[in-house]
Amino acid sequence: MSDALTISDLVVSFDKGSMGRKQTLNVLDGLSLTVHQGETLCVVGESGSGKSTLANAIVGLVKPVSGSITFQGAELVGLRGAERRRLKSEIQMVFQNPLLSLSPRRVVGDQLDEPLRVHTELRRPERTAKIAAMLNQLGLAETISVRYPHELSGGQAQRVALARALLVEPSLMLFDEPTSALDVSVQAGVLNLLRELKDELDLTYVFITHDLGVARHLADRVAVMSSGELVEVRPTSELFADPRHPYTKNLLDSSLGIPQSGSVTETLTNEATP
Repeated sequence: MSDALTISDLVVSFDKGSMGRKQTLNVLDGLSLTVHQGETLCVVGESGSGKSTLANAIVGLVKPVSGSITFQGAELVGLRGAERRRLKSEIQMVFQNPLLSLSPRRVVGDQLDEPLRVHTELRRPERTAKIAAMLNQLGLAETISVRYPHELSGGQAQRVALARALLVEPSLMLFDEPTSALDVSVQAGVLNLLRELKDELDLTYVFITHDLGVARHLADRVAVMSSGELVEVRPTSELFADPRHPYTKNLLDSSLGIPQSGSVTETLTNEATP
């Protein structure tokens, strides 16, 4: 199995404090991780463990202090210019709150057209046709193009954000808690859609989540983070059957010990049961 992404000794630091009392905090502390082509890797851990910072570092939203992020043979850390723009279309990210990633002043169609104008040479009729096909694939009516984000439901807004990412035909998708702001029934629909798209479009997923039940249903492998470090990375079935690290054991006990009626995990389980 080939590797889609290789992260080596990654360090990301932030300064905290003021009035001459600044301290440097390593949010990621020498993290190394490999993402295999075509897999879904779920990154789990408690709030503040560094999960979102890892995703932001991969897409270039935060600058590492040191370390390496290699994608398609190219070093992403410090990469600029045309090559960075090309690779940016290959790596797309979907955020937790879709309304914060969409402009409230522009209709959906204009926001979907923008990445195609920037990253492709398609003419307007071709872009319009591609947008319509993508909306249809994601279960959205073409008429949604003339609506503003505030006129959309949470599920519609997240599908629009997903459409915008997929239109440039990426090979690697990062998701930062993409369903946590949605109702349970809507969450299950979006998660099932993501599973279908991964197979149809031959995508690789890095999925950030605090919900271990979601990770159990989606992931090929699970990476467990604590205090900016990886404590365990293993195939999903092995990790849930026999966690090795004490932190992983405690995380599983606290998160999965009591089934929660009405949870997205329960909904996914029921849908998967014949």
